[in-house]
Amino acid sequence: MLAPILALALLAQDAAAVRALIEKDAWREALDAAKAFAGAAPSNAEAVSVLGEALYRAGRIDEAGRTLAPLATREDAPPRALVTLGLVRAAEGKTDEAGTLLDRAVALAPEDRFVLYHAASVGTSRADTIARLERYLAKSDGDDADRIEGARGTIRYLKALGDRATWVRETSPERVEVPLRAIPDGGGGSAGFVVQVELGGRKVWVLLDTGSGGLFAVERAVKKSGLEPISEETVFAGGGSGREASKKWFIPSCAVGGLRFKDAVVTTTPTEIDPTGRYQGVLGVGIFSGYRVTLDLAKGRLLLDAGEAPAGAVPYWDVAGQILVEATAGDGRRGLFLFDTGATRSFLSFDFAGRPTGAKADVRTYGGAVEGARQVMGIALEFPGLPPSAKPKTAGDLTQRSRLSGVEVSGFLGLDVLADAVVIVDTKSRRIAASRPPRK
Repeated sequence: MLAPILALALLAQDAAAVRALIEKDAWREALDAAKAFAGAAPSNAEAVSVLGEALYRAGRIDEAGRTLAPLATREDAPPRALVTLGLVRAAEGKTDEAGTLLDRAVALAPEDRFVLYHAASVGTSRADTIARLERYLAKSDGDDADRIEGARGTIRYLKALGDRATWVRETSPERVEVPLRAIPDGGGGSAGFVVQVELGGRKVWVLLDTGSGGLFAVERAVKKSGLEPISEETVFAGGGSGREASKKWFIPSCAVGGLRFKDAVVTTTPTEIDPTGRYQGVLGVGIFSGYRVTLDLAKGRLLLDAGEAPAGAVPYWDVAGQILVEATAGDGRRGLFLFDTGATRSFLSFDFAGRPTGAKADVRTYGGAVEGARQVMGIALEFPGLPPSAKPKTAGDLTQRSRLSGVEVSGFLGLDVLADAVVIVDTKSRRIAASRPPRK
């Protein structure tokens, strides 16, 4: 009897060691340890679970899903396995399946703070989300400080919303086409593309940024409407200190071309998003859910329609409002990148870039300048359908973003790679395609 008990104790010790490495952001070491653990006990549910957790943290979302899927039908499925598989399914857009998996995890481990925190993110009512986050906070002593503050901000926001619906579509045209205006970069290229949005009856230029998780604006642009904020929170992983005090506001009406909403929600910052005043906000593509979104960066147009992704489109994953895709470097390394039309240059994590020692780089994002950013030379990035780009890039610390996202973000795929491309984002199938038409 002693041998099986000892074996279980050793398995638990191995699982705890892998999870401790994940919590320390030592994702490579965690993955190596998890592979060794699962290799020694391939039929053990806990060993398979920690391998799936390590794969997900390493940004290998597909592989994590394949590893964990067989556990979903097992009665001895560990709660954390169900949580991680639920996060994979949510990233794939399978919200109902994700919600079912996360509900099972909570039923099995109603006092596990890891389970409670992640189970609050997908497929639950506002009341359930608040209840789970409050239970998480009651057990959060010693957990990541940013995670705790994020949970508190979410609770404040959801309580302020109550039962009120947001982003309610008043019109849903079959086809919407609006112009994109290029922002010159001073070297013959484009530093970004802006689109005109109607906010509460006022016309505002916003940066069309596939790397953004919503609608953001400089606070003064919203205050002029005489509105009052509904809640305050901290936005993480931007510029400045990486922690930006922000407010959320209800905007009675919002429109992009013929697509109109009521009770839109905008997050504001007191800091100027663009110091030169070329735009007053940032808009992601999340509000276009249900459409095929075509960004013709060569001809300067945004098209929404009911079509499907073309042949050759590749998957993307939506994690914490981020559109993440796989891209490769010239040496064959692959990573998970934010697909980011708002980035003039591609941005690499220090981990992916290899701790560059180049000159300091001036990189600005929501919240201000990115501290410690460096120039990077000689790294080519390639995305399917586009030629590799070896243009100069920048690098910085993405540890906070990766930790809070739960997956390793290797960088942002910017306009040096996407310049003059036609980008098609199929929000229904979660697939994305990019091509560069031949110049005439």
